Amino acid sequence: MIYHINRATMKTTATREQIEAALESWREQGRSNPAIKSFIVGRDHGGDFEYSAVFAVEDLDGLFEYLTHPTTYQTDDLGLNLVERLEIFDVSDDDDPELNAKIQELHRRRNELNPEVAGMLAEVPAYTGSGVEN
Repeated sequence: MIYHINRATMKTTATREQIEAALESWREQGRSNPAIKSFIVGRDHGGDFEYSAVFAVEDLDGLFEYLTHPTTYQTDDLGLNLVERLEIFDVSDDDDPELNAKIQELHRRRNELNPEVAGMLAEVPAYTGSGVEN
């Protein structure tokens, strides 16, 4: 299994309605994408972020399906401009020593297919994780 984790803190200019729409968009990803086996969206407790979303997929094929699903792109379009801080990472029980490189390649391919996403990620004031060159 691969757990794809997004942690976000919103800009002070983001309205309650915009934040709720972004959170609902994350939830719609979980409900509508068949690659997602389970998910949770909500407040981030015990860390330095306001909100988090965790999406569980079975394997690399499932992760790429998640990354390139229309609802994922819709959430990017809706929410990335609202985010002040963003951290994206993956956790897996797969012991493949090449797994990180394979995950990074999926993000690279996603950004190649949709360069606008890489541009939006680059505009997030504080971003760490997969998807852009750090």
